[in-house]
Amino acid sequence: MGKWIFQGNPKQFDIDTYIRENDIVEWSVRQKQYIDEIKKGDNIFIWRSDGGNKNTGGIIALTEAVMDPFASEEDFKVQLKILERRLTVEEGMLLRHELKEIPDTMKLQIFKISQLTNYRLSDDEYKRLLNLWNSPKEVKEKLELSVVERYLYLFKEEARHWFEENKEYLDKAYHFFEQFKKHDNLKTLEWEEIQELGEHINAFRMALAKKRALGNMNAPIEHYRNSFEYLIHGNNPINERIDRFISDEKYKLFGFGGSVVSELIGNLFPEEYCFYNQRDKVAVENILELLPNYSRGDSYAIRFLKFQDCLKQNEIVKKYLEIVGKQTDLPIYYEIDQFFSFLFESFGKAEQIPEDDESPQYWLIGAGERGFMWDEFYQKEIIGIGWEELGDLGRYSSQREVADALKEAFQLDHNPTNDARANYQFANEMKIGDYVFVKKGTQKIIAYGKIVSDYKYEPSRKLYHSIRKVEWITTGEWETKNDRLHTKTLTDITPYEDYVERLLERIGKETKIVYPNPNKPIEVIKENRTPYLLEELLAEVFINEEDIEEILDTLDYKKNIILQGPPGVGKTFVAKRLAYLHLGYKDDSKIEMIQFHQSYSYEDFIRGYKPNSQGNFTLKDGVFYSFCKKAVNDQENNYYMIIDEINRGNLSKIFGELMMLIEADKRGKKFAVKLAYSEGEETFYIPKNLYLIGTMNTADRSLAMVDYALRRRFSFINVEPSFHTSQFSDYLISKGISQGFIDKIVTGISEINQEIISDTINLGKGFEIGHSYFCPTIEKVEDEQKWFDRIIRLEIGPLLREYWFDQEEKVNGLLNRLT
Repeated sequence: MGKWIFQGNPKQFDIDTYIRENDIVEWSVRQKQYIDEIKKGDNIFIWRSDGGNKNTGGIIALTEAVMDPFASEEDFKVQLKILERRLTVEEGMLLRHELKEIPDTMKLQIFKISQLTNYRLSDDEYKRLLNLWNSPKEVKEKLELSVVERYLYLFKEEARHWFEENKEYLDKAYHFFEQFKKHDNLKTLEWEEIQELGEHINAFRMALAKKRALGNMNAPIEHYRNSFEYLIHGNNPINERIDRFISDEKYKLFGFGGSVVSELIGNLFPEEYCFYNQRDKVAVENILELLPNYSRGDSYAIRFLKFQDCLKQNEIVKKYLEIVGKQTDLPIYYEIDQFFSFLFESFGKAEQIPEDDESPQYWLIGAGERGFMWDEFYQKEIIGIGWEELGDLGRYSSQREVADALKEAFQLDHNPTNDARANYQFANEMKIGDYVFVKKGTQKIIAYGKIVSDYKYEPSRKLYHSIRKVEWITTGEWETKNDRLHTKTLTDITPYEDYVERLLERIGKETKIVYPNPNKPIEVIKENRTPYLLEELLAEVFINEEDIEEILDTLDYKKNIILQGPPGVGKTFVAKRLAYLHLGYKDDSKIEMIQFHQSYSYEDFIRGYKPNSQGNFTLKDGVFYSFCKKAVNDQENNYYMIIDEINRGNLSKIFGELMMLIEADKRGKKFAVKLAYSEGEETFYIPKNLYLIGTMNTADRSLAMVDYALRRRFSFINVEPSFHTSQFSDYLISKGISQGFIDKIVTGISEINQEIISDTINLGKGFEIGHSYFCPTIEKVEDEQKWFDRIIRLEIGPLLREYWFDQEEKVNGLLNRLT
């Protein structure tokens, strides 16, 4: 039987009266993917949202479906029999804000996406909720516990099963290391025994790491014997032995970094030390919220020992034994490490933090031939790599496997070393925290950014399916002069320190014009400032001249506009071109682009306290604060902040007290206010030369309505599909598309859009297909049919199937119109 949570909002109907006065109730099934999955007999909790009354929401009833979902006039519904109702705290309802604080329930989907109606529960989630429902006082009891104790009680419920699954592996590791560490065995240690470490060290779970360290001997066998003898039985303190084993030429072993050594020590001395690999650090520091007393400059071994001290000071072993109890006959820190592994698997995987003892790498990447992918890289804040024939790069365990796949896919008679290395490095060696230069040709850098995500495979993307998210630090166009750039798609330039420094110096330089009058301020002008005229915009954005003039007038008058429309109409592209036109020339230094999301905060946008590398909190300026200061210091020029997906953020929370100041008539120093986070008597204001341009996707049903207080401060401008415009036709002609083929596109997509508009129940005008799906960024389309088929197969088809997921025949019929 299925297990579910169904949510109701007291703002929309009197949910309490409805539940209290009826034994059988009807509930909407708004998440259409569940219509065929909800069945008679399923158990369903009813969840009342806060509805604007803070900390009043939560679970108020337990029900059972008495029939399968059925179609009603409005939507699909299901009838529920109320088994038990508790509408108040006194009656024993489970409060939302309390469930969010205990690990048993804090990972529920309803906390991540709060605006849906129907949520699936796993068997474990339902069991935990049912236990709390049957004994609601346990919620209060758990809230009175320390964070560590809350997680230990949760692990207690899972411990027996957890150790049943892992005991064989743990027993083998324990007995292996008991033999490995004996004096006599170390003196006669052979390479095969050292290679066996790979079966017991999690840090070697990646095939590449294992192969590098243990594939072939990297030193004479005597060096391995002496190194392990020193680490295990040396006379120096353990911290000195660890640091020397990692970094001293006399003892260090290739491929044996900090994480490996941590696991070695944990396995060799399991009664004294816990492992200190990434999983353990995430569990202790991120989840249990215990902070070892690290200091800047600590060696790896000192951090290792401070971690151990932290466990002792917080009595982790004692609490574990009291709450969970000994589960095996193994040494205690084997069990403690497994507790941490459970936390990492259950609560830590979303936060994939890079190893803090690794220095960042620097990469040089191309943006496609002649930089044709740069616009997408910039707008989507990504970098990508091609070779779609390879599929998901994460499935290759070595560069050789990538090379073999390339040879097979392209029937090559040579070994594609560079291409294989580029793909493998992109997926496996590039990491969060690294820095990347984007090149155009062999003598221009056009961007510099920081990698902020792990490798992702997204086959639904138009061109590049293998991507990483990037936080752009600076963009522009810089000649590298004598430093010719590598022609390879991706190059690790970290080893060439002087080369990296010269590139960094290049992108940090600006041309300064100093006026003869020493009292006149220096004007900073970006090199190669390019005029941007109305004619150029009209050719690029497919909006008529009259509408453009009206938008510019609105921007002048209101200072804040939002471009809204369906996906694929180029709202972000239009926003940047409008800024260029309003400014009069192209200058990206006067344009800041950001994207709002559900976790975006006032501290990110305006100002707030954030931790520094030393673990202290310091006051940091947010992106809007810094950009306003930049505009204040350059009153002769206009500045533009483009906020993509503006309605994805909690706007009142993000703007805070600046809600008033963004109004056109509240700009300037006389309206300055003291911020929530300010120093002394410091005040802040938004200058008159700063403009806000937001974008909104009207097809995003998961978004809440834009806050009314903010809505009246913006003018909303519709951006619509432009298939019937002459600019669209001219653009495709310039890309080598035949007029007959253009007519076919316009007719076919227009018919589909009419079907979308006509579906007023599920879709409507805000869900139309935009023209940008059919705007190639390459210089010429060599095979228009192949280009068109790919768009239909990889983009339009999946989109329509998402729109009408339960009407396959209808989708196939619409797609057939395009053939």
